[in-house]
Amino acid sequence: MVNSENIDQFIRDLENQGFTRFSNLHLDKFRNISQSGFGIVLKKDNPIFGGSIQDCSFLHFSPEILLKPLTRGQIQIIVKVSRENKIPITFAAGKTGLSGGFANPYAVVDLECLKSLETSYYFNKIENWIMVDQKILVSDLIRRVPMDTSDSFIFPVQPSSAFKLPVRIGGLIATNASGVTSGKLGAIEDWIDSMEILNPKGEFINITKEDPLFSKIVGGNGIYGLILNAKIRLAPNPENLKYKLLYGNDLEEVFAGLQVIQDEKIFPLTAEFVLSVNPLKGLFGQLFSKNKKNQSDPAKWAILLKGTSNLLEKFENIMKKKSEFDTKNLNLDEFKIYLEERVSMALQTFSSGGNGKSDFVLYPGFEDILISPINVLSAFEEINNVLKEMNFNQIVIGYGHINFRKGQGILMHLRVPVPIEDLYTNKNTTLRKVSRTISKIVVLLQSKLNVLTKAEHSPGIMFPWMEHNNLKNLVSWKSDINRGNTFHNPHFYLYSYLCSKLGISLEKPINLSDSQKILEELFFLYYSGIDKGFVPN
Repeated sequence: MVNSENIDQFIRDLENQGFTRFSNLHLDKFRNISQSGFGIVLKKDNPIFGGSIQDCSFLHFSPEILLKPLTRGQIQIIVKVSRENKIPITFAAGKTGLSGGFANPYAVVDLECLKSLETSYYFNKIENWIMVDQKILVSDLIRRVPMDTSDSFIFPVQPSSAFKLPVRIGGLIATNASGVTSGKLGAIEDWIDSMEILNPKGEFINITKEDPLFSKIVGGNGIYGLILNAKIRLAPNPENLKYKLLYGNDLEEVFAGLQVIQDEKIFPLTAEFVLSVNPLKGLFGQLFSKNKKNQSDPAKWAILLKGTSNLLEKFENIMKKKSEFDTKNLNLDEFKIYLEERVSMALQTFSSGGNGKSDFVLYPGFEDILISPINVLSAFEEINNVLKEMNFNQIVIGYGHINFRKGQGILMHLRVPVPIEDLYTNKNTTLRKVSRTISKIVVLLQSKLNVLTKAEHSPGIMFPWMEHNNLKNLVSWKSDINRGNTFHNPHFYLYSYLCSKLGISLEKPINLSDSQKILEELFFLYYSGIDKGFVPN
């Protein structure tokens, strides 16, 4: 395991390579070192700076060492020296993840300013691809590609979070993200022709789809290699697109209809949904649909569609065989307004029952649930049963993508609604309860409904736990670390520590009871770690 001697040697080796500690410096010298990128920030020297690099996951480990390279040479030195000293290392780009992928009490490398290409991006307008640096904002590409191709092409992957958060290309690839165009165009893995990476041995290599390493890098969360840049194909901009809103009040019928849509492979360019056990709120709350008694009731579900006229007509006709609903044709501006309203659901929660408190923090942990449409309501019910058991308010609203790529169904976003006052008055007990709730839900969904959680934002800290559920993968991963094929990973170190503490063997398959127990401890450790100052040796 890591000890203070490893960390001290790591710092000395970096200093021997020209890096300078950001401590006890005059302001001018501090600025010069910052601009050069050759700087080391230690938490003990600057706890505010060291603790500032956190993502949207609420995981509270801050690194002992923070590095912010600017050049290829600097990042190569960092990777080689960390390998020599066996220092767990993770990489941070836009810091928008919900899974704590870079939560790390050891060493974090911030890639926000790392430049791997002379030009941040450039188009090949003959072959219709774009070469992009890892630090480029996805929102810039979504905007620039149509402009620079005279509206002939679009950037194929458009995560809804990119419209409001600094999502970067490196993180997009590392999590194999999809988004609002996923039904038709799939995830980023379907559009990458090649990538340049820096492997854990400090070597710059180029890989293509044919390389066995490709599937480990895309969606690999920076474990098998650091993404520097990528060649990405562009998607033709569909012509004569139409926009439609479907809405109704019977939840069982709509998901039965969506199951048929999936089975018959009807793929609009965009298909976003919102559902509620109560009438919808906000802009969607103005929608009223006829029920079976021909009475007009507030809508409890709505689907936003974008696609060709023939495809939307086919979608609607197939749905009508299973469910009753109303429709509304939209223009582009109306579609954007409704889509923005749907995206805003990520920042809201509507709950009922429980303790009656109304101000919540939405804790992630099981937020990306990939499930067949016919099982959505069962999953919703199972989740709410656990929330009720743990004395949390039940969730009454869900939202997400109708994600039919590879026949995988609905991608639903849900989180634990935690009363803010509970975090203030009894933080430690509340975090323990949150951790237990997440572990119960994840294990239940996996064992009872075969539901894949963390489907869009990557497993993050759960990666070792998932591999332990497939012992062959865990053994292979441990071997990869020893052979230098993966970075020394903090999540594996901490997971190993917890298993040892709880008497759970890494060499044997994990049963459901131990699986839930270790997952609870894992989340609790990460949620509360910064308060304990916990860095195991």
